[in-house]
Amino acid sequence: MKKITLALATFALAGGLVAQENRFSLGVELAVPVGDLGKAYSFGIGGTAGLELPFGDHIGVLVQAGYISFMGKDITAYGVTVKNDARGMIPIQGGLKYYFSDNQEGFYAGLLAGVHMSTVKVAYYDPSTLSLQSKTETNTNFSLAPLVGFIIGENLDIALRYQLIFAKEPEYNASTGAIEDKTVSNSYLGVRLAYMFGGR
Repeated sequence: MKKITLALATFALAGGLVAQENRFSLGVELAVPVGDLGKAYSFGIGGTAGLELPFGDHIGVLVQAGYISFMGKDITAYGVTVKNDARGMIPIQGGLKYYFSDNQEGFYAGLLAGVHMSTVKVAYYDPSTLSLQSKTETNTNFSLAPLVGFIIGENLDIALRYQLIFAKEPEYNASTGAIEDKTVSNSYLGVRLAYMFGGR
């Protein structure tokens, strides 16, 4: 919660300090999980808010924050099939865009870096009941995303990014009966379609 409050404060501070050319955006996020994330979750959908500050003729400095929900898949283990719960992620990232023509116009490439906060159910062994239980935990992991995009007209921004999330998550080891940390690739291919408020 502190990180979300800090992100919102950053938005407000940046908005108060910058000139009228800076632009606020609201976008729809579509995500396709890959790597370890794709084994347990399917399609993701959500939304993000962004603020972009032009710098010179070709550079845009941006911050984005939002929420994406991934639908759980059916998982079969040892002959038992269970429905995986949905997983929510809160991306909070900042970065740069480089426009190949004029600022906030046409094609661009960029890079985002920040964190992804994630709520997920994890397994743990309860010695009082001698059984495997689950609990909800919130994890915060470093994230990085190269991206490409295009400004359509003056107000529509469509971007494609490969979102890398560097995470370790607990996993039940059936052979040892212990919960062990495992390095996972919680990454996804994301598309953001956003409306940018204001003119260039």
